[in-house]
Amino acid sequence: MDITQIVIIVSLVAITAIITIGGIYFVRLLKDLSITLKKTNLILDDAHLITDSVAKPISSFFEVLMGLKNGFSFFSNLNKNKKKDE
Repeated sequence: MDITQIVIIVSLVAITAIITIGGIYFVRLLKDLSITLKKTNLILDDAHLITDSVAKPISSFFEVLMGLKNGFSFFSNLNKNKKKDE
């Protein structure tokens, strides 16, 4: 065998080993990324439940306040109309 053939074979073996190790690392990285995304999705689902449970009472409270405001304005307008008629 010529020295050039030996260098080419050693180079190819080294490059193949590096690519194989890189591929294995990449697959493990994708697996870890998948696990991380699943956990993040669960956290976001919990955050959505928490914000919904906080938003509903606040929304109901503001609806009650708007109802009271509209009721007071209605009775105020009735009072004004009653005073104009007299």
